[in-house]
Amino acid sequence: MTHRIVLALAWGFVTACGGSQPGTAPAGAGSNAGGLSGAGGTAVSTGGAGAPAAGQSAGGQSAGGQSAGAGAGGQSGGAGGQSAGAAGQSAGGGGAAGAAGSGGSGGSGGAAPGLTLPIVRGGLDVLEVGPLSFSVDPSKSARIVSFKLDGDELLTDTTANANFFGSTLWTSPADDWVVNGPMFVPQPVVDDQPYTTTVSADGVITATSGPAMTANTHKQFVVTKTFHADLAKNAIVIDYGLKNTGTTMFQLSHWEVTRVFPGGLTFFPTGTTSKLNFLKQLVQVTQAANYTWYDNTTHKMGMGESKAGFDSPGGFIAHVAPHTKGDLLFIKAFKAITAATAPTGHYPIEIYCNDPHTYVELEDHSSYDQIAPGATYTQTVTWYARRLPLGTDRTPGSAALIAAANTTLGK
Repeated sequence: MTHRIVLALAWGFVTACGGSQPGTAPAGAGSNAGGLSGAGGTAVSTGGAGAPAAGQSAGGQSAGGQSAGAGAGGQSGGAGGQSAGAAGQSAGGGGAAGAAGSGGSGGSGGAAPGLTLPIVRGGLDVLEVGPLSFSVDPSKSARIVSFKLDGDELLTDTTANANFFGSTLWTSPADDWVVNGPMFVPQPVVDDQPYTTTVSADGVITATSGPAMTANTHKQFVVTKTFHADLAKNAIVIDYGLKNTGTTMFQLSHWEVTRVFPGGLTFFPTGTTSKLNFLKQLVQVTQAANYTWYDNTTHKMGMGESKAGFDSPGGFIAHVAPHTKGDLLFIKAFKAITAATAPTGHYPIEIYCNDPHTYVELEDHSSYDQIAPGATYTQTVTWYARRLPLGTDRTPGSAALIAAANTTLGK
C-alpha cells in the first residue's frame, strides 16, 4: 500500500503555461531569439484540487494508498518568465544560434515563475514551474514518470517497455543483485513497490522505500528520494538517500537510470577511460571539442543491445531530443567522480540502448562509498530542460550545444 501524507501548501506562488500537446506551441511559451527558452508567459489560475482521479476519493485516497489530506488550493496570478542570463545578451535579445554567447535559460522578462498548486494530482505528485512539469508516481517506487517542457515529454512510458520506463534509482554495483546467472534483477521494494510519500508545506516531496537487502551481499538499507523545485535555476533538485539499516558497514553507490526516446544526441566532457562493448553491439561515439558525443541514430536495430561506460570531469550528462518546435536540451548534473571511485564493474556515466530500439538509458553513478550502520549516504542530481532555438546545430562537436549546456549550468 502506498502511504501518502499531504500538508497544506501555504506559501505564495505564481502559475504559468499549462502543458500543451506535443507539436503545438503553448501561449506565452517565452522563447527568445538566439537563446534558450525556459519559463515564460503570463498566467492567472485557480490552484484548487479538482475532481479525484480514478482510484482516488475526494478525501484524499490515492491509487494504492492512503492520503491524510487534500492538496492546498488557492488563486494566484502574475507575470511568468525568467530573464535570460547569457554572456553579453539580455532577455529576449537576438543573436545567432550557436554563437558562444547564445541566450540564457530564460524566456520573456519578468519575475521567475512560482510553483503551481496542487502538487498531489490523482495518484501522482507533480512539481510544475511555468512550462516545466515533473511527475513522480509514489505507487511505483516514487519513479519519475514524466518530465515535460511546454507539454513536450522527455521520458518514455510503458509503450516503450512495460517495466523499464521513466527514471528510477537502483543501487550499484549490479553484482549485488545478480541471481541465477548474468541477469540483473533489482529488488521490487527498491524499483517497483510503493514508497511512503509526504508533501511538505514548502512543496518538497519526500518518498521512502520499505526495508531492502541486496540479493547476494545482504546489505540492508532504505532508499529515500526527495524532490523540490529550484525556482531560481528553473530546475528540479533530487536528493537520493541510502540509509544503512544493518549492523555492519558496507559500500554502496547510487545508480540513477533515466530512459529517454531513441534518436537523440547525448554529450558530456571527455574523460580518460571508456568501454564501448559491454553488450553485443558496439556503441559508436565521436570525440570533438573535448566532448564525447553519442548519436543514437547509429544504433542498429536487430543487432542486439548496446552499452558503454565513461568517466567524465564535467559532472553532467546533456541530451538533445529532436523536436519540430525547437529541440529540447535535457541536462542531469551531479558530483563528478573518477573511474577509480566508481562502483566495481561500472563507470561514472553509462549509456544503454535496448533492442528493439525503443528507449535509451542515461545512467549516472555516485562514488562507491562506505556507509556506517545508521548513516545515510546522499547523492544530489539536478535536472534541467530548455528549448533550443529552431535550427540549432545538432551534430557532434556543435559549439551551440556546448554553449547552451554551459549557460544552463551557469558556467
